Amino acid sequence: MIDFAGFSDRKALSRLWQSVFLEDEEITEYFFDNIFGDTITPVIRVDGKIASSLFLLDCKIGEYKGKCVYCAMTDYAQRGKGYMKTLLDYSYDLCKEQGFDFLFLVPAEKSLFDYYKKCGFKDFGKRRSFVFDGTTPEIKDKINFDCELSFSNKIIEHWKNSCIHYGGHIVDFGLVFDDDSITIRNAKCEFKNIPKEYKKNGTIIQGDIDFGEDEHPAMIRTENEIFEKMCCYVGITLE
Repeated sequence: MIDFAGFSDRKALSRLWQSVFLEDEEITEYFFDNIFGDTITPVIRVDGKIASSLFLLDCKIGEYKGKCVYCAMTDYAQRGKGYMKTLLDYSYDLCKEQGFDFLFLVPAEKSLFDYYKKCGFKDFGKRRSFVFDGTTPEIKDKINFDCELSFSNKIIEHWKNSCIHYGGHIVDFGLVFDDDSITIRNAKCEFKNIPKEYKKNGTIIQGDIDFGEDEHPAMIRTENEIFEKMCCYVGITLE
């Protein structure tokens, strides 16, 4: 029932991605040109057509290696049949077989946290809140992190290109969307000379969506108990 997508599936995956996430073709094409070849892409086909799929990207949490679920998507006509849970269970088993320590994801919206909990994921990670003082952010909560979530330069570059494509601007402290929910996509930049027009609410990410201070930004599935005690940085909120 499950197999792996290859380059011959590129157009079908791109169309599904665009229909589910309303993504521009330019963004999906960059992904397939630069990242797809390094990813594992389990899919479920119905009558020969891809009904559900996800991409598994390499990532690390400290010294531990894992996979990040990216663009988990199911064709609208095929939803409600349990395909995505099947893919997530398969992906986790595959991670274990290949010696990875965890399967990680960032829910696309708040309502999905409950769904992913039913799929064996637990809340994970912390963000750090900052407040602005002039042009320099000041740490609001003094958190000492054990480690941080990290991705390859290729993946970070993909997110940067997405930001630029949708009207983002490159500034010396990161990449931002110039809209009402300013989003910085580079968590490792230094914060210097932040322009006045960017002093708004926003999130900084290597895997973060801002749902408020009481919410964990991400989820993890693992059998390694070390992650339950781990204080992992996965993003910060600017205020």
